[in-house]
Amino acid sequence: MWAELYPEDGADAHDDHAAEMHRLRGLIVAQAAETETVLGRILARLDPGQNVARPAGQLLLSVRQRLDERRHSQWSTGLDLIYHAIRRRNEAVHRPVDVGYAAHDGDDTLVCDEEFDKQLLRRALATQQRSTYEAVRLLRSLDR
Repeated sequence: MWAELYPEDGADAHDDHAAEMHRLRGLIVAQAAETETVLGRILARLDPGQNVARPAGQLLLSVRQRLDERRHSQWSTGLDLIYHAIRRRNEAVHRPVDVGYAAHDGDDTLVCDEEFDKQLLRRALATQQRSTYEAVRLLRSLDR
């Protein structure tokens, strides 16, 4: 995009890698927002007077506190997955990308473990997708 707006600056080969990492981060955030919305709906179902305009971690804690013992036991694995997805989302958003410079044949060269970071982000996205699925399953189970 930068190259389209400012063609006189030339293209940076690193931009494609950075763009992919930002795209993955965006998908993680969007998927986490869906889980947060479902958690809010679960909490509203369990305790209609509760404020659901809260962060996912607070919603999850409130949901856990309001589930009866049978449901808490039945859904403990899914709730744990949602907890881990919230942590992965926070890491994906706040974790700095490791970029540095290394001397190679007298030139400073940009180095970044982009493949490692992309793999972490892809796993974080998969965790987000599974957590949304588990949250929807829990929401649907409240109808039974």
